[in-house]
Amino acid sequence: MDWAAVEWADGELRLWHDGQTLAAPCTEDPAAALRGLLLPMLAPGRVLTVIASGWPGVDPIRVPCRPVQPAPARDLDPQIRLHPLPGLVQDHPADLIVGPVPRIGGLLAARPDFDGVLCLPGRPSAWVQISASEVVSFRTFLTAEILSALTPRDDVTADAGFVDAVAQAMSRPAALAAELSSVRADLALRRIGPATAKARIAGLLIGAELAAARPWWLGQNLVVMGDGWLADCYDAALAAQGVVAERADPAQAWLAGMTAARQAI
Repeated sequence: MDWAAVEWADGELRLWHDGQTLAAPCTEDPAAALRGLLLPMLAPGRVLTVIASGWPGVDPIRVPCRPVQPAPARDLDPQIRLHPLPGLVQDHPADLIVGPVPRIGGLLAARPDFDGVLCLPGRPSAWVQISASEVVSFRTFLTAEILSALTPRDDVTADAGFVDAVAQAMSRPAALAAELSSVRADLALRRIGPATAKARIAGLLIGAELAAARPWWLGQNLVVMGDGWLADCYDAALAAQGVVAERADPAQAWLAGMTAARQAI
């Protein structure tokens, strides 16, 4: 193949090239990490085009806009020609998304006529309004980061306690901090176990997010793009509100979006 795709996120650099996926820890210098991964794979004299998501020092594009617009090339090495993907920015309310951009592009590559909202659970989560093949507006939430700070467990079961907590937060979002404190008290008093505590905390946080994000999901054509327990929780929380969302694979969408970016060069 004459190109590769790379993503810098969560302290790791991930490279996809010719059917292979490689990763390396990377907190400060993605250019050095990319050279270390890629150059051993290249024959002498070969120049490879690389599409990069999450790359630092790239000015974002203001919405409304098409999401996948590669920036001009920069040579990281005589053999590596990098095209970063800009993030998206909006002024009111002030917000910025970077990592989800290729996944948004992947959805539009598969469904160019899609008109609705894409929900991307993650760190942060993002609600993206799409119309006429453009991102019209979006909103991000630090829900997963707050959940990680409050509880060390790695996953949540979307059980009845979770759904009840979602409803509780949606009906009284102003009481979120107090309700979180009540969960911690119940845990300290051994009235509930750690798994139940995390389910309730997750339900409260996601419920508060749904209350704030109501314009992005109420009456909308909605797709939840995610896998694992966090996306399952968003599905369950939405279903409890009578919303049946489609589910999309983030890995497939990422590669489709990066492929669309390569074709746009």
